[in-house]
Amino acid sequence: MTTAAASTRSSDLAAIVGDQHVIEAAANLDAFAIDGVKPAIAVTPGSVDEVAAILSYAYERDLVVVPAGGFVHQEIGRKPHQFDILLRMERFNAIEHYDPGDLTIGVGAGATIGEIEAMLRDQGQLLPVDIAHSDRITIGGAMSVAAHGPLKHFYGGLREYCLGVRYVTADGKIAKAGARVVKNVAGFDVMKLLIGSYGTLAVVTSASFKLFPTPAATKTFVCQFARIEEAISFRDSVVDSPLTPMCIEVFSPRACREDSWTIAVRAGGSERVLARYARDLGASVTATLDSFDEQEFWGKAQLLGQESPVTLSVSIPPASATAVLSAAQRAADEHHLDFAAWGRVAVGSLLFAFASGMSEDYIAIVKVIRQSLPPDGSAVVTRCPVALKNEVDVWGTTPTHLDSMAAARRALSPKDNLNRGRFLF
Repeated sequence: MTTAAASTRSSDLAAIVGDQHVIEAAANLDAFAIDGVKPAIAVTPGSVDEVAAILSYAYERDLVVVPAGGFVHQEIGRKPHQFDILLRMERFNAIEHYDPGDLTIGVGAGATIGEIEAMLRDQGQLLPVDIAHSDRITIGGAMSVAAHGPLKHFYGGLREYCLGVRYVTADGKIAKAGARVVKNVAGFDVMKLLIGSYGTLAVVTSASFKLFPTPAATKTFVCQFARIEEAISFRDSVVDSPLTPMCIEVFSPRACREDSWTIAVRAGGSERVLARYARDLGASVTATLDSFDEQEFWGKAQLLGQESPVTLSVSIPPASATAVLSAAQRAADEHHLDFAAWGRVAVGSLLFAFASGMSEDYIAIVKVIRQSLPPDGSAVVTRCPVALKNEVDVWGTTPTHLDSMAAARRALSPKDNLNRGRFLF
């Protein structure tokens, strides 16, 4: 891009959002590089109309726009080949509505999970997006990658408790789907499409969610097993019992720094309810955590894999857990890799982390894991060195619903100018 063209673009965008909300100096854009690729310019709109104007401007000129919140998940996906405009959504941080009695809330896409958690805590309510870096991860970012933590076991993912979404299409049209109340969920399918679309279909400006009461008390029951088969058998016994825990999380030996596989069962309710958990889980429990010890346990669990050079997000039917975890452990041992696994073992959402290997070892182990998956499973490489992205398809095997996903993108982003080339196609 010529200097004149860059100056014109800067002036055009400044006319939309104001000079103070445009960054064009190369040195100031270093912090926003994705896989070493810097945006040509960064803009921070403050209204829905400004977002629409920016997207319309980019659409008419075939410029690639990358929406961003706290910049926590931008390492996921393929390396960008074109990065014209970084659309920062941090000014969309207002609470649009909050009705504690109706257990609903509407927030701007730039509000962080931590800000929302702090406000809800005083009301004895929660939005169950229990993830690391909640002080940086925004609602829009969490929706983009369908972020979730251990509480997904009981509460489900964002798709299950998102009530409505306001968004702007790639060509600058302002739209909405769903509503702000539980009883009105018109357009719910559009919400499902946007959640987990990695910012390729539209730019979310705000969303409404169903909230949940905070349990009166919680305890975590830690159960350890010598073999993965024993751990999964215990998981099955809990799932088949009358108990309804908040979390059933598996940890491999390295993940929990033990010589055993661990299943952590977190329960909430009255003291009488928690006493029943202790009684029914019985001799399998090796430790019971509450208060600070419980918070510390789950806080450390959120940070697992943060220092690992290669991480995978694995989605499988729960019945396949033993086979996939065993295959990953064997492959890691064969390639002398450090391997840790953890995740929502009762719903089939697992996370793998690898370290201490060479590129060829990581390539081989990703291949082995994908070969061990059932037909409806997937293994997405969520972190790896940039060079490895040239050797490994980070998204893995083509999903069976790719045609319908492509149709959705053609409808909402015909020119593919949102996060072009970074998602599945």
